[in-house]
Amino acid sequence: MLGLHEKWRSTFLESWPDEVVALGLPMEQIVLSEQDRLAIGGRTEGFRVLFELDEVPDVTNDFRTAVDEKMAVFPSGVHARLGGCSFKKPGHFQKKPIFGCRELAPHILQENPRVAGLLASSLQNNFDVGLFVRPWHDIPQWAEFRLFLRARSFVGACQYFHKAVFPEIEADARPIAATLVNFADRFLAVSHLDDAIVDVFVAPDDEQGWKAVLLDINPLIWRSDPCLFRWENGGDFDRGFRFRGQDGRILSMAPLPFARAS
Repeated sequence: MLGLHEKWRSTFLESWPDEVVALGLPMEQIVLSEQDRLAIGGRTEGFRVLFELDEVPDVTNDFRTAVDEKMAVFPSGVHARLGGCSFKKPGHFQKKPIFGCRELAPHILQENPRVAGLLASSLQNNFDVGLFVRPWHDIPQWAEFRLFLRARSFVGACQYFHKAVFPEIEADARPIAATLVNFADRFLAVSHLDDAIVDVFVAPDDEQGWKAVLLDINPLIWRSDPCLFRWENGGDFDRGFRFRGQDGRILSMAPLPFARAS
């Protein structure tokens, strides 16, 4: 299991100020007990070895009750994740809304080294871990973007699924870029972090044309995916917006509003 980088915890949902939370979808939190963390982490072999678990406990009844109560707040179903990471892994991610603890179980009670590493660190370093549920929202892949912030300044943005070509992005590149830069300003005005990688999705908005909604925050470190940027030599962040054009080349608006091909 990978160790937990010291900068990571400040990006966890548990650490978000209310003003930052307000930039994203509404959410409800269930704090995991020690037994619940052992029950979830214990599905991964490395975790069992680390904590010498001969038998993996079940999640508590209190957890089951709390999950059902919190999910009921969002009657159209939810997306569930831990404050420090999602439950996605290669070949497995949540494809539809979840309703209740019974439907949640297959997602969380399975081998997952990333989740197990977070839970192991929480038990070894004595910090709380929350399960967070948000209302389900269908987000097309083209609509997800990654923003890079350094020293409380916007230094770049690009499409999140960076190997694919999405005509939707190129068709509205300028208003999308403006929306991302505006969101970065709003985020930095209330953020508790000087440096961060911020994941958002964009959607049409009747009043402003487009809006950006906060999904996740990661630390600005090499272990985080730079997508269409590069970490070498301190990074090639140029305050631009990068996306793939129809021929697969990386297009860049840098600095806005000018565009060039690279």
